[in-house]
Amino acid sequence: MKALQVTRHGPPGEVLAVRTVERPEPGPKEVRVKVDAASFNFNDIDRCRGNLVSVPTPPPFTLGMDVCGVVDEVGEGAESWLGQRVVAITKNALGGIAEYAIADAISVFDAPPEFDDVEATAFLLSFQTSHLALFKRGRLQAGETLVVHSAASGLGTAGIQLGKAAGARVIAVAGGPEKGALCSSLGADLVIDHTVEDFVEAVLVATGDAGADVVYDLTGGDYVERSWRCTAHGGRYLAVGFADDDANGMTGRPLRMACIGNIDIVAVMVAWADSVDPGMRRFGFNPFGRDVADEIHADLLRLAAEGAIRPYVGRRVSMEEAGRALDEHEARRSVGRTVVDVHRG
Repeated sequence: MKALQVTRHGPPGEVLAVRTVERPEPGPKEVRVKVDAASFNFNDIDRCRGNLVSVPTPPPFTLGMDVCGVVDEVGEGAESWLGQRVVAITKNALGGIAEYAIADAISVFDAPPEFDDVEATAFLLSFQTSHLALFKRGRLQAGETLVVHSAASGLGTAGIQLGKAAGARVIAVAGGPEKGALCSSLGADLVIDHTVEDFVEAVLVATGDAGADVVYDLTGGDYVERSWRCTAHGGRYLAVGFADDDANGMTGRPLRMACIGNIDIVAVMVAWADSVDPGMRRFGFNPFGRDVADEIHADLLRLAAEGAIRPYVGRRVSMEEAGRALDEHEARRSVGRTVVDVHRG
């Protein structure tokens, strides 16, 4: 089968290649998906470059965290998924940009019928992560003010839509007029162009110095402590992404500046597991179970059916075009999700 592989560490455009590899076979409680589309994530850039990631993997390996397709083979305990059109997080968050991919059954979900395969794969991680962050972890309520960093990204565009669907006032922080226009079109009440103004001051002015009730931070780096300064008393700062952090969030950060604001720092990671290996638990891994995943996915399917949310796909590419597309993603020249159409020539 064809697969997009990281052949060595380096810039995506230089190290990604389409190769022929062996078709994988599912084990117990696993499914094999005949992949139609797979999304790019910022984490894929770190994997290409060999930066710090949660699950380090030496090359060669197949890239791809989330897919849409039809289950064509199952292992024992996953029989109910056979023949179903699904969206899935791939096993170990790898192997998705290929003609076939393996996923643990606990990370497999019904694909939204309203979306085609490209939109459906763009939907999965963007909206599950944003829903978990904003509501389960961030406790966002109607009438509150939500700040979304990296607001024109895949997760950012999902965060804007979910915030508006919940009745929040949404302030989008993005770079440049094109990205700002996209955020406005998705319903953002205020757009701050961080390339020409200080988002801290702009948020404080917009909220009468009260600050935001929830800050959805997909950027990290220098944005962390600056975000704390414009979070409301008792507000929730959501640590979710690290796109502007050279160490990918793997370094410590002094907490004193958060203490003086009396704010909550809330950690968020999407991974679904009903049991955790003792070694991983001692490493700190402590995910939510499938019960939470089902609750979130059901609400997202409802919102999709009502037309309240829709994934924004900025670009559809072939496997052969993927390296260049991921370079442009790293250079911040993309918006929304970039999706690989596996059958695109």
